[in-house]
Amino acid sequence: MWSVNYCLLVFIGVVGVLQLAAAHNNLRSLLFFPRRGYTAGFAALAIGLALFAFLTWNDFNNIIVEGSQQTGSFLFSAGIALVFTLVFSSVLNARRVGNGNTAQEGLDALRDCTYYQALRNHRNGKGR
Repeated sequence: MWSVNYCLLVFIGVVGVLQLAAAHNNLRSLLFFPRRGYTAGFAALAIGLALFAFLTWNDFNNIIVEGSQQTGSFLFSAGIALVFTLVFSSVLNARRVGNGNTAQEGLDALRDCTYYQALRNHRNGKGR
């Protein structure tokens, strides 16, 4: 049971960190909320909740976990959080961000189009 709780906390924390990084770098298409202030508030809440739970973990759980199991759970949860952020933000921002045409490359393209739109443009040869 510890692993499910641990994975959930890592997921929440990583989603918060990704949202905070996207808000700080003005990557509009990765934001869950249209305003950067709301996104920063959500990120602070998610990161704070995860940190509080991690710092009080031993008060609720008396289970010793091996490093390899913890590393695997962390990597799995962080990967799922990244995929969730990319897919969920692409669905949320499909209409708000625009039609997906951008002259920028790399992560800067996420200022003007969603991740899905950037992938589609790259596959069609418009990304270069």
